[in-house]
Amino acid sequence: MENASKEQLCELMDKLLISSLELIERDVELSQDIARLTTEGQMELAHTRFTKGPNAVSAVQLPTEDYKPFRALHTTVSKDEGTDDGVESIPHLSLESHPVDGAEERIDPSSWFGILRPPSLNMAKERFARSLDSIVERANVRIKLGSYLNVFEMLHKRETELK
Repeated sequence: MENASKEQLCELMDKLLISSLELIERDVELSQDIARLTTEGQMELAHTRFTKGPNAVSAVQLPTEDYKPFRALHTTVSKDEGTDDGVESIPHLSLESHPVDGAEERIDPSSWFGILRPPSLNMAKERFARSLDSIVERANVRIKLGSYLNVFEMLHKRETELK
């Protein structure tokens, strides 16, 4: 790449721009999926509230000021994807699921509503979990897009130096 001709640089920049446009398209798709899934999840929660009645969720079920904090059942983990030749690698986020474990302070908040939860509550939980997967994927797309644009900027500077 150090001795690349202007034509080679322009071709590489074109490929980067095309890949960037594909990533932008994927970002928009994921954004729409996230919006749809969260809206559906909110509607399912509203349906649960409607079918159970306004008094179904009592103060006993909701956390109060003296409740013990708990840890998330799903966390993100960053791993570096890249080359071993010293080039800066692109971080990749993944979603890690943890089992419910009282000793580690990992609880399932939906258990506050008892064993016989309405199906709409379970559907809401499922939709929010799928939304979380899409959010992590969208973050990865944006990280990759940012990396592509940084490389494009570097190639553009090199191309202007060749003029």
